[in-house]
Amino acid sequence: MTEPVDATKTYLEYLDKEMTIMGILSTFSIAAAGLVIDRVGSAQHDSFFGGLAGDHIVQVLIGSGLLMLAGLYFYLQRSTLAFFYGSICMSIAKRAGHNGDTDRWLIEVDSWATWLRYRLGFMFLTLAAVFFMFLTFQTIRPARPLGWVWLEGLLLATIALSFSFYNVILSAYRYEDSPTDAFSSIVS
Repeated sequence: MTEPVDATKTYLEYLDKEMTIMGILSTFSIAAAGLVIDRVGSAQHDSFFGGLAGDHIVQVLIGSGLLMLAGLYFYLQRSTLAFFYGSICMSIAKRAGHNGDTDRWLIEVDSWATWLRYRLGFMFLTLAAVFFMFLTFQTIRPARPLGWVWLEGLLLATIALSFSFYNVILSAYRYEDSPTDAFSSIVS
C-alpha cells in the first residue's frame, strides 16, 4: 500500500504539470491577442487585415480583449494552484506524523470551485474563437443577412450563459463526484 506522503507527492507532480499548462495557455492567449492587434494595426489597406482595421476595428479590439481575459483567468488559475501547491508542501514540511492539514488542502484543491478560473479562461478563449470566426466570415463576405447577426449574438450569449450556469452548479456542489446529478436531484 502506498504511503500517504507518496500519494501526496504524486498529486503535487500533477499540480505542477497543471501549473505549466496554465502558464502555456495564458502565454498563448496573450500572444494571440498581441499578434492580432499587431497584424491588424500594421496592415496594408488592401489586405485582409487592412479590411479588418478599416471596417471592424472595434470587433478586433473586443476579440483581442476576450483573448486577454482568457489569459488573465488562466494566469489566475495558475496562481491558485501555486497557492495550494505551496500550502500542501508547507503542511507536509510541518508534520511529524500524519495530520489533517494536508488532507484538507488536497480536498480543497480537488474541489470543482478551485478550477473555476480555468473554466472561465476556456470560456473566454471559446468566445474569442467564435467571435473571430464570425468576424472573419463578415470580412470575407460583407453582405450578410440580418439573421447572421442574430445568430452570432445568440451563439455567443448561449456559450457564455452555458459556461456561467455550469460554473454555478460546480461551485455550489464543489465536493460532489457528480455535481450535475446532485443539482438534478434537487431540481426534480
